[in-house]
Amino acid sequence: MFKIAPEGFSLEQFDLWTELYEAKERGTLIEALVVRVKRLEVQGETWEVEFASKPGITGIVPANENGLPNGTPMNEFVGQKIIVKIKGVNKDEDLVACSRKEAVDTMLLRLISQLEENEVINAVVRAIGRRSVYLDIGGGVIVRVNQEKARLSKGVPLNVQYEVGSVLKVTVVALDYEKRIIEVLPVDPWNLWQFNRGEIVLGKVVSIRDNQAFVSVKPGIIGLALYKAEDGYEIDDKVEFQVNSYHKAKKQLHLLKWDPKRTVERRRERERIRTKRSTTSK
Repeated sequence: MFKIAPEGFSLEQFDLWTELYEAKERGTLIEALVVRVKRLEVQGETWEVEFASKPGITGIVPANENGLPNGTPMNEFVGQKIIVKIKGVNKDEDLVACSRKEAVDTMLLRLISQLEENEVINAVVRAIGRRSVYLDIGGGVIVRVNQEKARLSKGVPLNVQYEVGSVLKVTVVALDYEKRIIEVLPVDPWNLWQFNRGEIVLGKVVSIRDNQAFVSVKPGIIGLALYKAEDGYEIDDKVEFQVNSYHKAKKQLHLLKWDPKRTVERRRERERIRTKRSTTSK
């Protein structure tokens, strides 16, 4: 600790601890960045977090204080910002004990009192597991949606359907203040859009796996297209596709890469066949 500030600086710029001590005493929330998941002997899995402008100080958030639904993969939050309460400060070891759970519990009760069933709100995708999607509906309150209810397009993996950090609309389907439960479901985009066979659509290629391309044509609606290397497009490219088949009830959209030349050739071939049949009938 400096007794006198270096030239061009103030002592406040080097005071790393006052804010943390004050946050602990007042119970105020403070922002932290999850930098890694570490397994400790006593506490098991924990988050190690860092605080802005406080180099060298490490925060610890044990699994039982992470404020996440049971089974949520903690590693999915590495690199994300969270809000925590300071529970203890160990200045000698540059460690701070933190709880995200207490911060989230306060926000959860506030949300339950403000929301109504069937209300449509925004949510942010915070994590994508193998069988669930985890949505932040506000204040760090995470709601888990299993794959059966989260998959909006048939045959599309969750990590293709969703992107961490993206915003989507969800419907509040259940509220329980006593049990502290909020349930939401993504708004079904298939009720908002209609596609016709042969229609030309502009889509963004969000993934390519083996010989299949996944193409986002509207928010939440991802079509499938056969992919060949000679097609010449890559992930994130915006490409025109033609609707091959559309099944609203099944939530399926099959696409073909739009090729104007091929379409003209097909029309000519159909015309040639019609002409031949007409001539033969005479």
